[in-house]
Amino acid sequence: MASTRATKTAPPRPDFSGSLRCGLEIHQQLDTEKLFCSCPSSLRDDQPDILVERELRASAGEEGGVDIAAAAEQAKRKSYLYQAYSDTTCLVELDEEPPHPLNRDALGVALQVSRMLGMVPVASIQVMRKTVVDGSNTSGFQRTALVARNGVLKTAHGDVTIPTLCIEEDAAKIVAREAQRDVYNLSRLGIPLIEIATGPDITSPEMAREVALQLGMLLRSTGRAKRGLGTIRQDLNVSIPQGARIEIKGAQELDLLPKLVEMEALRQRNLLDIAAGLRDAKAGKPVDVSSVLKKSASKVIRAALDSGGAALACRMEGFAGMLGKEVQPGRRLGTELADHAKVMGVKGLFHSDELPAYGITVEEVAALRKALGCKEHDGFILIADAKERAERAMAAALGRAEQARSEVPREVRKANEDATTSFLRPMPGSSRMYPETDVRSIRVTAEMLSSPLPELLSSKEERFAKQLPRDLAHQLVWGERWPLYERAARRWPELKPVFVAETLVSAPKEIRKRHGFDLDASDADFELLFDAVSHGTIAQEAVFELLVQKAQGKPLDIASFSLLSDKELQLRLRAIVAANPKAPLNALMGIAMKELRGKADGKRIAALLQEFSG
Repeated sequence: MASTRATKTAPPRPDFSGSLRCGLEIHQQLDTEKLFCSCPSSLRDDQPDILVERELRASAGEEGGVDIAAAAEQAKRKSYLYQAYSDTTCLVELDEEPPHPLNRDALGVALQVSRMLGMVPVASIQVMRKTVVDGSNTSGFQRTALVARNGVLKTAHGDVTIPTLCIEEDAAKIVAREAQRDVYNLSRLGIPLIEIATGPDITSPEMAREVALQLGMLLRSTGRAKRGLGTIRQDLNVSIPQGARIEIKGAQELDLLPKLVEMEALRQRNLLDIAAGLRDAKAGKPVDVSSVLKKSASKVIRAALDSGGAALACRMEGFAGMLGKEVQPGRRLGTELADHAKVMGVKGLFHSDELPAYGITVEEVAALRKALGCKEHDGFILIADAKERAERAMAAALGRAEQARSEVPREVRKANEDATTSFLRPMPGSSRMYPETDVRSIRVTAEMLSSPLPELLSSKEERFAKQLPRDLAHQLVWGERWPLYERAARRWPELKPVFVAETLVSAPKEIRKRHGFDLDASDADFELLFDAVSHGTIAQEAVFELLVQKAQGKPLDIASFSLLSDKELQLRLRAIVAANPKAPLNALMGIAMKELRGKADGKRIAALLQEFSG
């Protein structure tokens, strides 16, 4: 279907000099309780004990209009199944109870970040509702609040304006998408997010990455940002001259950002070239061609017709050769039409530039062209599914085809793993926002702005590097354990900094490399080990062995690695020497370390073995 075959073109890499405009929106989860209840902000993927099914409808915004994006979602006519947990989610997430007051802890972090960017806080925090009816929020809207305005981020490429910083609730996690129903998990719904929006001041793909890196560093410097895949997301806004502002959602990999910017600029330029070739083109009206294809061997056609569905086709006057034009690597104009059809629940569409293929024969293509009245320069598109669904999908595809004649449409797109993008929904408008009447506004006071600002991670790395190798300091700062490293330095100053840092940073990697286990150790586990070393209960060498036990799913058994007294050590070593009278010193050392690793200092073992074997 419209996804694998193409009329091959090889456009040169776009020239960005002076033409590209790009902005970023950074969304960072905070490691606090949820924004409007006291539930924990921990993600779950185990079996839920609560299931709730809902349908959502778009409501009018503050100005009385229904948002275009919300209306498009409602047109899909889907229902939504929500997974919840009685011990970590509550009636707020299920929209069965009013929201609690806004989480002051999360708000404090947001205000702190705004001050780090030199922003001006608003006088009063007013929570708003943003209409969202794609099922990702049980209420049909997302709660968001403006916190501060007008900041600046300084970069090597120039200053980038920060018009707004908001705090908002994260959406539910998608579990499955079906033709008529989507499934969501509510454990993520309500986790506090800081949203930082830049101005359209980014002028190159490389600059986009640098800005995202600096903002991510600043957020992590608070020590309150969640870590791990999916905890920080970057949305891109990209446009070129004569193009349109396109919002790209869900970029999680920092290194993918430059390629996403480049690929979107390429897509817009190619769409403008295609539009120039379609000025006189037009689409006809859909025709039921089920009878033409009643004997088709195509699996898609057969599945639709055998289940009582229909095959609909439409003549595309002047589109011959254009539907297969590439807009991004592996994606064509036909793919753009297919994306719009898919949001209505079909699996895709066929277009004439890729046929015959997929079980549709040369003879069937000729019969379709005859039935549709296609001339030499005409193409066609074909959709097979349940008739009502196929009609809605065809209307969506034809709407996109009409846009292709004249413009790059403003829309929201999803980032794909290969840095291409696919259609999500129309660009929302101002009609989606209206006040949240269930949450009191919060006046921002001088006291709320008086907390000390955190040390930037870049400065922290320089400080750590005075006691640690540079590479180790860098890994520590950009990992998750630097707060624990600082606590350990204060609590157990007698421990060597390199030992503490290597235990936190290097030991988990070494365990994975040597034993194939992932270490899932808490801060409390590490603190227990550091305390035991500090009090002389275990040797430093025992820490790694105990962490291996932990990685294997065993409890930390510190008693099994208790240090031997010097008398016990001497007895054990004399026994080893007696049992291996002809063994050289290095062999004795290997035997001893295998038996006594972590129970005595290695240097002391070596010294005693040399004495006893001499």
